[in-house]
Amino acid sequence: MKLYDLLLCEKKNSFEILKKNRVALSPEERAECMKSKAVWHMSSDGGKASPAVWKSSDSKGKTIYVTNTHRAYNSAATLKGAISRFHKFIKSTA
Repeated sequence: MKLYDLLLCEKKNSFEILKKNRVALSPEERAECMKSKAVWHMSSDGGKASPAVWKSSDSKGKTIYVTNTHRAYNSAATLKGAISRFHKFIKSTA
């Protein structure tokens, strides 16, 4: 296996771990996402806005905020950081 393939595999595994440890946003966090327009408009919900940021908690209790599309993901230690990454990068991959 090439180094690139190994790194890609490792990246996928870390995303899978984040997805497995997903927890719900608090009402305040959800409101902050909506206020900053870090949202996806889901066609399955009639175009209603849904937060584009979600959070995950590791085994040590550390919270990680994640934003993703089917092509890419990015994570941050803070909600504001994840919102920024959504606007600067993730939104363009949709």
